[in-house]
Amino acid sequence: MEYIIETRALTKRYGNKSAVDDMSIHIKRGDIYGLIGKNGAGKTTLMKLLLGLTFADRGEIRLFGGSDLDGARRKIGSLIEAPALYRNENAFENMKRFSILAPTPDEEIHKLLAFVGLENTGRKRVREFSLGMRQRLGIAVALLGNPEILVLDEPINGLDPSGIKDIRDMILELNKRGVTFVISSHLLDELGKVATNYGIVSNGVLIEEITAGEIDRKCKTSVKAVTNNGEEAARALRRWRNDLRLENDEKSVFISSEIEDTSEIASVLVNAGVRVYELRNESVGLEDFFIERMGG
Repeated sequence: MEYIIETRALTKRYGNKSAVDDMSIHIKRGDIYGLIGKNGAGKTTLMKLLLGLTFADRGEIRLFGGSDLDGARRKIGSLIEAPALYRNENAFENMKRFSILAPTPDEEIHKLLAFVGLENTGRKRVREFSLGMRQRLGIAVALLGNPEILVLDEPINGLDPSGIKDIRDMILELNKRGVTFVISSHLLDELGKVATNYGIVSNGVLIEEITAGEIDRKCKTSVKAVTNNGEEAARALRRWRNDLRLENDEKSVFISSEIEDTSEIASVLVNAGVRVYELRNESVGLEDFFIERMGG
């Protein structure tokens, strides 16, 4: 299989410490590859190695199936740590400056600003931007040149729920357009909403590569309905679908079968005269799954 990003025994040392230690990763075109690991695990160093911001002591990097890294990196956009922006200039002026590296017509710049939700910021300077606005502008800069790969280091760190959703929606939309992602994040639940594959890293070592589907199979996911009568709720749901895997206690019912539209559960219960106070998805053991593999 040909990978759009592949490393072989990649190693980077700082003094006596290996920030990246004999790491071999495999990323296919169209993946959203989530890098999971504690602070200092080697995630950012790996990203910098892929981007040519630092160089390996040994090992190999292959991009787009080849070893012409300088040419391949022209097709990669990135946002590493905080975006380096011109704080005394507005969004459009920042984009014009960075477009020197990836020549882009003004019309396309305006389209990119509109895509990240910054089309109406006018003369407002970046120093007056919120953290979320700066992150959006950083992503817009990374999109200059129409990259095929985006490398994002903690793109939602410090954002409020609205900002997180905006960034998540952007990632999913770009992925639909064919962009491959490498993303690091400490927010496992949020990364789980977009990632198709994961690389779990600890102390510079790649512990495991695993698909989102494999994690779903290993981590039990259920729907919890909090009601006024758990036993009656269970009977109503079994009448609706006798193949459901479910359990109940006095006030709640837990459904572990796959449900495409959870709103149907609420409708069934309400029509059966059961009061529904809360309905939510629960992932059992997801954090434990990652924490165990990262070394506790």
